[in-house]
Amino acid sequence: MRIIDYKDGSSGEPCVLLLGYFDGVHIGHRALIAAAKEIAAREGLLVGLTTFYDGKNGGQIFTFSERCTLLASLGVDFVYAAQFDAAFRATEGAAFLEHVCAALPVRAFVYGEDYTYGRGAACGVAELSAFAAEHGIALYPQPAVAFGSEKAAATLAKQYLREGDMPRLAELLGGRYFITGTVATEGRHVGRKMGFPTANIHVDPEKYPLCEGVYAVSAKIGGRTYRGIANYGARPTFGDARIVLESFFDGFTGDLYGRELTVCFDFYIRPVRKFENASELAAQLRRDLETIR
Repeated sequence: MRIIDYKDGSSGEPCVLLLGYFDGVHIGHRALIAAAKEIAAREGLLVGLTTFYDGKNGGQIFTFSERCTLLASLGVDFVYAAQFDAAFRATEGAAFLEHVCAALPVRAFVYGEDYTYGRGAACGVAELSAFAAEHGIALYPQPAVAFGSEKAAATLAKQYLREGDMPRLAELLGGRYFITGTVATEGRHVGRKMGFPTANIHVDPEKYPLCEGVYAVSAKIGGRTYRGIANYGARPTFGDARIVLESFFDGFTGDLYGRELTVCFDFYIRPVRKFENASELAAQLRRDLETIR
């Protein structure tokens, strides 16, 4: 999937462009993508999507890199990415659309019916309709997708992250929540000494914080999926206050240091707690393992 930069990137290939942020790539976003793909297939167009490199509202559900992985798997041909900086936030709605259409030959816009844009989110469907009529661009507004009694939205996904409700979050996202990162090479290897060698990932600070605790997780390593347990948060038994994702994979033997790893979350097991010593912690980890087996 191609990444086109908002400031200086362009494409000469006609497209259907999805308008929005697409932070969580949740079921509402997936419905928009499905609609765009249908239009693109019918008209012989590419599917493009607007998004941001960085966080827009206090942290990202998925980082830009994680989002790109998801979007590529869903059939998006390119993303048109901007920094959500002061200059972008000050851009008037009309100037934003003119900039987009100067860089991309847009034949159709697909967007949620509550889409807003421009400085202070002052523009909406009425302004977009006027612009599209003037420029000969087709519009395909899509209704909001319900999730129970609420609307599928990133704010709801962030609530589930704060609560550690992984099953409900997976329903909303249309797939399991995950964290991708490089396994750290430094450390005291305390887990290995206890018989629980762990793969430690320092979580990107751009990620919206997850409820600290121990989770049932899984990861695909060398073509095989391993289930495991992961501590997300501080490690108070060893006096480490850093937020780390520390995962032990049941049955895996090998070296993961320096490798990129995607850890998928299944369910919350228990809160993080401080143990008196390593032996007490190891006994609890054995009980945690029984929970996932």
